[in-house]
Amino acid sequence: MRLEQLRYIVEIADTGSFTLASERLFIAQPSISQAVSALEKELNMTLFIRQRNGTVPTAAGLQVINHAREVLREVGEIEKLATSDFTQVTSLVSIGVIPTLSAYYLPEIVPDFQEIFPNVRIRIREEGTEKIIRECLSGEVHLGLVSVHGQRVFNEELLFQYLLETRLMAYVGNRSALVGRDTITFRELLPFRLFLFGDEFYLHRYLLNQISQYGEPQVMSTTHNPESIKQFVMRTDAVGFGPELSLKNDPFVREGSLHPIEITDAENVRFGLLTKKRRKPDVAADAFIRTILKHKNM
Repeated sequence: MRLEQLRYIVEIADTGSFTLASERLFIAQPSISQAVSALEKELNMTLFIRQRNGTVPTAAGLQVINHAREVLREVGEIEKLATSDFTQVTSLVSIGVIPTLSAYYLPEIVPDFQEIFPNVRIRIREEGTEKIIRECLSGEVHLGLVSVHGQRVFNEELLFQYLLETRLMAYVGNRSALVGRDTITFRELLPFRLFLFGDEFYLHRYLLNQISQYGEPQVMSTTHNPESIKQFVMRTDAVGFGPELSLKNDPFVREGSLHPIEITDAENVRFGLLTKKRRKPDVAADAFIRTILKHKNM
């Protein structure tokens, strides 16, 4: 029994496919198939059943895979201790992150991390929370930085760790009749045209759910880019929305082109770190997560 065989069966179980496992591990599929067959022969048991809609572990295979996960996790801890010179680590850390945290939170994290891991590449994928959840579950990203509005229960395979929270704000440009207002309610927002984040963002659903209690919301347009929303709001009478975090030091707010308005009956926006509970050990990704959590307590 070899460590790579354990990695193969865990990856096959996670992806539900020999093909996807081979692609993610950058190993030829025949090599993985031969390694798994050799392991099954050594253990004298069938680990997987190939079905039309994918590959699933047998009952016995599931037990072996669970033990394999623990073995790999322990090996990962040993590898961390053995890697005293982190400048030699040249792996990739993939992060799914909502735009607000990409712009206003990650810049505080990355420099600290790269002081210790200068040769680790960081791939940042700006997405909405819904897509980040899927990417965390599939293993496309090592971790996610997401927002939560209202009550949210995550998939039991995921771990959500709270980082910070801020007020939810509306904001308008100088063409809006709302200029001069300091506060507003969801009911009062009903007559106004709205420029929203796309439906992959929790904020989109939360706002529509709240305003639709009083009638049909007037959605002018949607986009995934918060800076585009600000530009459209400044040039129209539409209302934009965002966490106070993203408006606090905004240059358009400082110069008087955008005017934040507190939504008095809105719940605070909570931000957090999302990871898969049974993720594979990774020296760089684990260190990045620790860096994030360290900043939370600063």
